[in-house]
Amino acid sequence: MFIMNVVNLDSEVKGVEKMAVSSGFFKKIQRWVIDNESGELLFLPFQTEGNPYKSKILLVGSNSEPLLEMNASDIQLLADTLVDTKKFLDVFQNEVAEASREFKGSLKFASWVNENFGEQVVLSSINCLNSKNTDIKRLKKENDPLYLKGFEIFKEVINEFQPNVLIIQGSATLKLFLEQFENQLLNYQLDDLTMSVQELEEKETITKLSLNSGKEVNILVSRSMGAFGKEGRTFRKFKEKLKQLL
Repeated sequence: MFIMNVVNLDSEVKGVEKMAVSSGFFKKIQRWVIDNESGELLFLPFQTEGNPYKSKILLVGSNSEPLLEMNASDIQLLADTLVDTKKFLDVFQNEVAEASREFKGSLKFASWVNENFGEQVVLSSINCLNSKNTDIKRLKKENDPLYLKGFEIFKEVINEFQPNVLIIQGSATLKLFLEQFENQLLNYQLDDLTMSVQELEEKETITKLSLNSGKEVNILVSRSMGAFGKEGRTFRKFKEKLKQLL
């Protein structure tokens, strides 16, 4: 199948136990994915393999992918796939096939991290609204409540899972990240944050993000994971920095 060409997933991912979504966690997922006005599933808050609370790494893009089309009655199925990557790829294989190189590269990066570091990666986006790019641009221009809620959901997600490392991929994501979180950043030089993502990828941790709990999250910047490939050979320094933080 096409999906298995995107990323090769073993039946048992290294160091990761299958997770059943508890009733309490399901309620959080409901709050994150459902639009209260329409009752529709309009947001994609995260996706990972296993328990996201045990993950040390959160990889973030600018917009949520892939674009899912689901009915509200499918919410239990969606919740189950959010903690089971293989099931997610099986259920949404058509949607994944049409996703960007960045999303497919993110899956490869997550697989590489698990294989080499024994760690799982949570995938998310600065804005979790799951909609077409044309709709996102229009809603952004109109300052629509749905677009604004997309940012709030991501803030809830990162404060809920409290990763050790937040990886910001791509210049568009970095721009949105600074707009949303600049007041929560610690010990950074403004000039550093105006560098290109290629330059920032070569640096050490560029700053730390202070969460509501007081925990400080290390921030790394990378190019789009669309350039990662199977082994990320051109990401050598970035992978070395990541290893030091785990």
